[in-house]
Amino acid sequence: NGELFADYVLPSLSKRSYEALNINYDSRLILRSEFEAIANDCESLYQTRKGLETANQFEHLMNLDAPDGLRLATAELTIQGDDNGGDMLRMSNNILKLKQAEKIVQNSWMGGRNKEFQVYTLSLDEFISEPKNSALEFLNFVFDHNEADVSMEQKESAAMKYSQTYLNKKEGSRHITDGKASDKEQLAEYLRHDAVFGPPMKKIEMLVETALAESRNTVML
Repeated sequence: NGELFADYVLPSLSKRSYEALNINYDSRLILRSEFEAIANDCESLYQTRKGLETANQFEHLMNLDAPDGLRLATAELTIQGDDNGGDMLRMSNNILKLKQAEKIVQNSWMGGRNKEFQVYTLSLDEFISEPKNSALEFLNFVFDHNEADVSMEQKESAAMKYSQTYLNKKEGSRHITDGKASDKEQLAEYLRHDAVFGPPMKKIEMLVETALAESRNTVML
């Protein structure tokens, strides 16, 4: 439930600085009070409107106006709904834990035995717009540029096949993520300036952008 989920993610997300990513915040990434404010906002929207008293999440999103629907969807993605959601805080927690593990390995005795622990963070937006290039960057990360057993031609061929599979599935299904809404910038600005969602969302965005930048630099090296 939401309370257990909070107990799981909040300890690692309630610090002011994260050495593994060289990040310092003016305040903690997300406070318990911010988590609870999002939960309260979700409860104020879910099954409280006329005609939606027994509706599920999807039916709410189909009937609420854009700002309210965005808040409800973002709340579920943040705090976890009924055994679903929580993706944003889980993603943030995973980024931090994996980067901390990477640093521990680099600084431990394992580093002296040519052991490496590297993390690659992939942007879904970039994958949607450039599936082949995103797949190729991932393969370049997995298989070093100097890896004799896997040629660039083989990686390019695999990336092309993966891209084509994604594009074929996207054309034949409404359930394959295929981009953003036409009013995406307006909705993003609404969230950034929202009193409940704005502060934690800005810090999570900063965390993700830092991890993405590190991954891009790793692939380019």
